[in-house]
Amino acid sequence: MNQRQKNQPTVLPTQTRSGTGLMNSGYFELSSRPLHILVFLLPIIAFYEIGSMGLLGSGEVAKLEAQDMLVRFFDLFGTLGLHLPAFALIVILLLQHILSKDTWRIVPIIPFAMIVESAFLTWPLIILVIILNPQASGMMIQMDSGLASHTFWEGLYLSFGAGLYEEMLFRLVLITILHFLITDVLSFKDRTGKIVAVLLSAFAFAWLHDGVYVPSSGLNFRLAAFYTIAGVYFGILFLMRGLGLAVGAHLMYDLLVFVVMPGIQDQS
Repeated sequence: MNQRQKNQPTVLPTQTRSGTGLMNSGYFELSSRPLHILVFLLPIIAFYEIGSMGLLGSGEVAKLEAQDMLVRFFDLFGTLGLHLPAFALIVILLLQHILSKDTWRIVPIIPFAMIVESAFLTWPLIILVIILNPQASGMMIQMDSGLASHTFWEGLYLSFGAGLYEEMLFRLVLITILHFLITDVLSFKDRTGKIVAVLLSAFAFAWLHDGVYVPSSGLNFRLAAFYTIAGVYFGILFLMRGLGLAVGAHLMYDLLVFVVMPGIQDQS
């Protein structure tokens, strides 16, 4: 019994530890708690859901494979299936908060500080791009084929959606399921479950992206390496800092690729 309890995760999929109040909790503790994660994610969820209804830009809705995979699961609920992944995410975070028995008080500065930290956490990804290809700006654009055709609003929409739903699918859902199978079903240690779950989710994350494997030309090793390492990085962020910062870092990087870089190229 003691060994089984020892193997249980303490921060998976986000923080579910018992509340310790606000007085003894700093930024890094509060920003990894479900309630503050939810407050941080709500504007992202709202913006993307509005965009999914065609109310942004030209009214055309771009396709996100990660969201499609989640929506297929909810198709049995009918036309509301498109919005149920967002609703499910909100419910999950609320349930985790309730189970943690934490206070309902929100520290307003925490979500804003999470924005700053998310921007800071994009630097490892930028350095990774430079390492994989000295033509950094060119490779960042190539990370998503057809990027130049996206409008400003479509770029924002895709950035918010990819950050939110890819992290929900590959980190919140996939890592949690894999970790459960490895630790609870196969009885491996918690650390082993986390390592294997992060690696497998990273491989799945890389395989899903366009351009990684093209039947006519085979495997693009640089793109595969980038997405796999990025998937590991986001998985580590998810386990160490919670879903909110994983989404935030992913969103900030995609904003750089989908919005900032095309804007600079257009001005050039």
